[in-house]
Amino acid sequence: ADFLEGIRRDLFRRLRSLPPGDECRLLTGITQSLGAELAFEEAFDQAFPRLLAETETATDVNGLAELQRQLTEKAADYFHQRGSVPAFDILCTTLTDYLTRGALRLAFRWMEEHGPAAPAVAWAWLALGALGRGEAGLSGDADFAVIHDGESPEETSFFVGLAGRTAGILERLGLTSPGGVTPVGAAWRGSMADWRKRITSRVTEGDGGLGWLIGLADLRCVAGDSTLAASMNNLVRSMLAFHGDQFRETARHISMMPSGFDFFGRFRTERIGESRGMFNLGYYGISPLVANVRVLAVHAEIPETGTIERIRALLREGHMDVELAERLLRACHSFGRKRGGMGGEASGAYVDTAGLAEQEEDELKAGIEAVGNLQRLVYTTIAGQG
Repeated sequence: ADFLEGIRRDLFRRLRSLPPGDECRLLTGITQSLGAELAFEEAFDQAFPRLLAETETATDVNGLAELQRQLTEKAADYFHQRGSVPAFDILCTTLTDYLTRGALRLAFRWMEEHGPAAPAVAWAWLALGALGRGEAGLSGDADFAVIHDGESPEETSFFVGLAGRTAGILERLGLTSPGGVTPVGAAWRGSMADWRKRITSRVTEGDGGLGWLIGLADLRCVAGDSTLAASMNNLVRSMLAFHGDQFRETARHISMMPSGFDFFGRFRTERIGESRGMFNLGYYGISPLVANVRVLAVHAEIPETGTIERIRALLREGHMDVELAERLLRACHSFGRKRGGMGGEASGAYVDTAGLAEQEEDELKAGIEAVGNLQRLVYTTIAGQG
């Protein structure tokens, strides 16, 4: 809306100052520019879906890797041309989903040829973290988990083999989990009974913090049975609701994540290391924004997983006022543009605040201030109860 209003104001201002006859030249130039932009969109709308479709018929890893190269180039070009954070997130998430499903197809085919045979049970391949929220970048970081119905040794053995084979293909595509969140590990695969037992045990025997369980609210089905995936989400939500006191205490800790400003209201910058003098946008901006929106959405029983979608839902259902929602959405776009320009991962988003233009600095400060207001809302809404 701001963009369109700015165009209208600037256009009419220029038209008023032009000598007779130049109005048509200006409007013609604008028309030609719009035509070029529409041509870019049309070419992209043809090429990107075509490449996605080709991942569904790829017969080997090399074929998937070549399609991945072309898809990531297209996504990066689109981001550089448009700078749209939601569009970039959708493109990166979509191409990662297609590549993951392609890897699963290749793994299933190999298992069919070499055994064991696939059991006739429901299963779901789930994405977590940024990929689960639909906020994947081009860095290749991808967290996954597997849930299945089968509990017999034969059925369990098949999914152990499938997880290992698929993870090997994904690793060749550069899609890995730096934190070890992969179904190759026993902690990230199992039947519904296994997951229920695992979550219950960790809640009762852990240190009381539920941050890891709240993080599972980002689960999203990438392949397999969506109904089974929904059951997993219901399990996570029900466990969080049942352990209300622990949830509130964890929410309190999340709401007290460190501020990005020091005592004097300046940006906190790194004092040592390669990033000395830089502002850690991931730690002070993106992570607390994502974490506090997530915990507020879980508390409000909002099913959306994406941060922007969660903010809109919180506004729509009356859990957040218009002013804060607008400021947070602007922060999502501001932080996301910097994250996208650095590969897409929050952990590597450092900003040289000394080199920022005045408008960029004001935009970053406004975003960090909005995150602080969000943290206060989380504290008063959840952590301050009881």
